[in-house]
Amino acid sequence: MQIRIDNASDRPVYQQIIDQVKRDIALGRLAKDERLPTVRQLAGELTINPNTISKAYRQMEQEGIINTRPGAGTFVAGLNSDLSGSVKKKLICDDLERAVVDAFHMQIDEQTLLKWFEEQIRKFNLR
Repeated sequence: MQIRIDNASDRPVYQQIIDQVKRDIALGRLAKDERLPTVRQLAGELTINPNTISKAYRQMEQEGIINTRPGAGTFVAGLNSDLSGSVKKKLICDDLERAVVDAFHMQIDEQTLLKWFEEQIRKFNLR
């Protein structure tokens, strides 16, 4: 697992970790039951506070993305998230809203934004 932290980003470090783990799972770079580095290992690799890693792992566990097995470690969970439909919708719509706001400020028109969105859907084989 290769995580890169962008210190110039306005996105919190723990959220960058979550984003990259989710992306690696979606792209098949991380498979179900694959073991993740320990909090201490990842904090050492990234030279950041272990509490930041813990926060990211806790949130991903709450979302059903990873699971912790006492004495064994932290592993990628299956894709059958226990989140309700309304929670899933809120999480996705919040991210989409951020993208639309960014597009507005960058003066990207609707057709271009939709085209880019469709390209991303195809990239992840969501159709």
